[in-house]
Amino acid sequence: MTDHAARVDRLKDALERPTARYPLRRHKDDNYWDEVAVYADHVVLRGTTVPRYKTSGLSGDEWRISAKLVVTVSNQPVVERGFRDLNTLMTHAPGFIWACHDLNGWVDTVADSVKIVAKRKGVTLCELFGAVDGFYRVGVRKFHTFGDAAMGLLWHVVVANEQSTDWHHLSDAEERARCQQVGCAEPPVNVYRLKKLMDGSGRRCFFEPEYDFVGQYTWYCARHSRRGDCGFEDTDANLELVEGSGVAREHEGDESPSVLGGVVEVKLPPRDG
Repeated sequence: MTDHAARVDRLKDALERPTARYPLRRHKDDNYWDEVAVYADHVVLRGTTVPRYKTSGLSGDEWRISAKLVVTVSNQPVVERGFRDLNTLMTHAPGFIWACHDLNGWVDTVADSVKIVAKRKGVTLCELFGAVDGFYRVGVRKFHTFGDAAMGLLWHVVVANEQSTDWHHLSDAEERARCQQVGCAEPPVNVYRLKKLMDGSGRRCFFEPEYDFVGQYTWYCARHSRRGDCGFEDTDANLELVEGSGVAREHEGDESPSVLGGVVEVKLPPRDG
């Protein structure tokens, strides 16, 4: 079967699939993939999603995420860096890798095996062993070095998502079996309907769902069922419990209080008149 025929079959299956009972509303911070790795013999790159429950008496409470980059050589870390999310990590990791003197000899060293692995909630989305400029084909141009894979990390994963027949997109059942906190793969215990949805930014773009099939449900494990009061859409006040007890059980160390960075006092000269 050709790649085009396979994509047509996938689209046909999607159109004929019955509408989910609880159409999912993915979180605004969800980049879809939440974990990425590059394996090249002794050199390994890992990008992971790191959650924290931000609390603040001033701006409110909410779950936030960041991403952590760790590159190791023979299990020894040589690059460690934090980023705002995984896509930002995948975009800028090549620059930090290139600037790392401990990696200079490894970026272009031919390895026996090189591959990229991207995951969502513990499920493998793709394993990439090669790419070609323009249209993606697994194995047409094999990755020979760590640099082949790492220097175009985001591009390789995005193109695989768009064009590869080997990409695994999570089914409705697979999503329903996993908490919708970004990066969490635990089974959900509470299902919620979002009373209003954000379409843009600001209070004027906050509307009730117009159609039943529009994604307007989400579900969380006990650890992530408390959503806080910081935003508009992802808040306790905007979630209507439709299944489960609604009980939240955070883990010790989840809470991360905000710290006041300081106060800047500006003295303006008196206005004339």
